[in-house]
Amino acid sequence: MKGRIIIFSLACSFILFSIGYLFWEQELKYAKPTPIPQHFHEVKIGERVDLDSYLNISKKNVVLHFYNADCPCSRFNMKDFEQFARTYESQVQFFVIVQSTDDDAVEKFKRKYELNLPVILDKDGKISDRCGIYSTPQAVILNSSSEIYFKGNYNKTRFCSRKETKFAELALDHLLKEEPLPLFILSELSAPYGCTLPSDAASENLATNFLNLN
Repeated sequence: MKGRIIIFSLACSFILFSIGYLFWEQELKYAKPTPIPQHFHEVKIGERVDLDSYLNISKKNVVLHFYNADCPCSRFNMKDFEQFARTYESQVQFFVIVQSTDDDAVEKFKRKYELNLPVILDKDGKISDRCGIYSTPQAVILNSSSEIYFKGNYNKTRFCSRKETKFAELALDHLLKEEPLPLFILSELSAPYGCTLPSDAASENLATNFLNLN
């Protein structure tokens, strides 16, 4: 009888631990800012970024959407992004920058979402590095001089969908009116929330393995 009680207690403890881990995995870790990669180089608002080698830019203003299919935050954000893109695609040029180590990630994205937008695979993270992005989902808005006008979260957190905190959409509205980015949006551009980029994770794993070997 005593043995059964011990086994039952251990089983309950395991179940509670598993539930707690799943909650942390799916919720709590995304409530904190994404960890900054060791090799990260900051790119500030107002800096010019040269993306001519990667993107065929044909309009004055550009929106880059950084997406990762393995990121629950990215998947949750897609409904809002699709609406955002459909509202403004006649006025600005949108690019979806897919962050993945999967060579078929672009085709999978196109089949799933059927958006009539250019979709670019950034497998090694060169586009994200040039824009100073290390998390998904993130938006980067470039003005007619290819300078970063806005860079950051679409909203306060991944589950916040209030119109008054849709920072990327509000920023684009002001850019199209040729107005400076409002101070209240600038004050919200803190650390990104979401998922680490696969390219950053791979780089850090290689660096860790190298240090362990030496």
